[in-house]
Amino acid sequence: MDEDLDPSMDEDVDPSATTGDDGRELADDVGALDAIEAALDDVETALVRLDDGSYGRCEVCGDALDDAQLAQAPAARHCRAHLPIPLP
Repeated sequence: MDEDLDPSMDEDVDPSATTGDDGRELADDVGALDAIEAALDDVETALVRLDDGSYGRCEVCGDALDDAQLAQAPAARHCRAHLPIPLP
């Protein structure tokens, strides 16, 4: 009776449609999860900085971040001069 609930036992179900036989779906999911975890880490860091009074200031030089930068990236931690990856 339990075999009625298992899609792999159904002759009409393509196993590759449910398992992602080439692993791309799993890789996409893992990549998305990594991006979500990184964003969550950034938000948590921003909340700590908000509590300790350093939010909105560059971690390197202490200068205030400009409003446009914070509007674009609320969890920003570096002024434009000290960005790890320069903006275009």
